[in-house]
Amino acid sequence: MMNVKHLLMLAVCLLPALLVTPGSGRAVVLDPDTALGASASASSSSSSSSGTVVSSAEGSVRGGDGGRAIRPTFVKITAAPPARVAQIRGTTVELECEIMGSPTPTVQWVHGSGQTADWEDISVNVISEDTPTSVARVVTRLVIDRASRASQTTFTCIGRAAGQEVSSSTVVYHVDSVAHLGNYSDVPLLRPVAAVDTMFKNLKAARITLHYKTLFENMGSTVVLPCKAVGRPLPEITWLNEEGNVVGSLQDARFRTLPTGELIITGLRWADMGSYTCVAKNVLAKDESETFVYPIRPN
Repeated sequence: MMNVKHLLMLAVCLLPALLVTPGSGRAVVLDPDTALGASASASSSSSSSSGTVVSSAEGSVRGGDGGRAIRPTFVKITAAPPARVAQIRGTTVELECEIMGSPTPTVQWVHGSGQTADWEDISVNVISEDTPTSVARVVTRLVIDRASRASQTTFTCIGRAAGQEVSSSTVVYHVDSVAHLGNYSDVPLLRPVAAVDTMFKNLKAARITLHYKTLFENMGSTVVLPCKAVGRPLPEITWLNEEGNVVGSLQDARFRTLPTGELIITGLRWADMGSYTCVAKNVLAKDESETFVYPIRPN
């Protein structure tokens, strides 16, 4: 039985799920009441003018072409980074971007020249479409440890899924101090990440830079939940369940954490539904992110 927290979280997740499959003109509705599986035995169906039907208690989507199950493909930015910001040189700042897609989108940051933002002291977040049946909401953060010598730099968050692409750019103006904002006085100043004591100047606090906010995946699938973190020394990754207990193969052979931080769930079950918390920790700090996993019935 689902608790109130599950219902609230899934309701929020499904708000943007009224979509149109590109090229088909077919509206696809993921009915919150249906997807929430309020009744495991009941099934509801409703038809649109295009013949789309939503049915079954565990969230499958069916089309008007002989009842064949379909899965829409899409990618959209659900929380864009700001368009213009200022950074004081010597401070560490962050940009955050949230993208939802089906299948799980590839997400990356690039700088103004079109190259991946992968130089020293920049965290790069890239995930690949290795689970084509999934629907995921991905949160990615770009940690900028030092400002460019240029007066401004453009960073672009890009999401790709099933041949579709979305992007959102941020122009970062680099200034020496608040007093040097000048013509950029109307531009929001990025809040610096908490400074580290000078005795630890060669160390960096743990910070999670990529995780899923929500994941919808077929039951029976092998699920990979990413948790990418930066820091010096490199943070140690631990996953916790809703009860706050460590998740791993010692408790259940279907769960294991990779050295790179991903949580693997083999043979996803309905009972696996819930929140999983990634904890990244080093000697300076601890950071946490939460992923809600919702198993769905395969097509």
